[in-house]
Amino acid sequence: MQKIMFNDRYGLTDAVIEGRKTMTRRIIIPQPDFLSDNFGWAKRNNGDVILPKYGVDEVVAVAQSYEAAGFDPEYSIEGMLYAKKHAGWRNKMFVSAKYMSHRIRITGIKCERLQDISDEDCFREGISESWYESTDTTTYGYADEKKGTAVEFDTPRKAFAALIDKVSGRGTWASNPWVVVYEFELVK
Repeated sequence: MQKIMFNDRYGLTDAVIEGRKTMTRRIIIPQPDFLSDNFGWAKRNNGDVILPKYGVDEVVAVAQSYEAAGFDPEYSIEGMLYAKKHAGWRNKMFVSAKYMSHRIRITGIKCERLQDISDEDCFREGISESWYESTDTTTYGYADEKKGTAVEFDTPRKAFAALIDKVSGRGTWASNPWVVVYEFELVK
């Protein structure tokens, strides 16, 4: 079983686990030369089709550190180390997918340009909506867990553009790269 990682600083792992995030975009590296008409898949000029990392109906583990996943610090991981001494205790890059308690099932895959995202898909990406009765305004945004603040914008697309630049690096939105879009559902 494979695992998939979501950004913890901006609350994306929690959004997946809570069922608020049901879509993710992953930048294709290196970028394709063009988009094929066959099923919307990206192709290179040499004819190679760019295949997605995950397949439809594949069940993928949601990566969390052993600590965040609630493991007992004295639990033996893979027969050799206590969880608290394992590299994955605080770093989800080093966790084993088979120990992760949350899983998603990939329900759809497509390839598109990053800026082709719709407002509806921004919400599926984890952008939230807030309405303030005192000012009759609605804002859209995400949380910055490190700063303990909410980051808010006047449209879902502006909020997603700012979030993708935080997660994938400054200028990502402006460069409008080809991405693989995974739709998924929480199964466990």
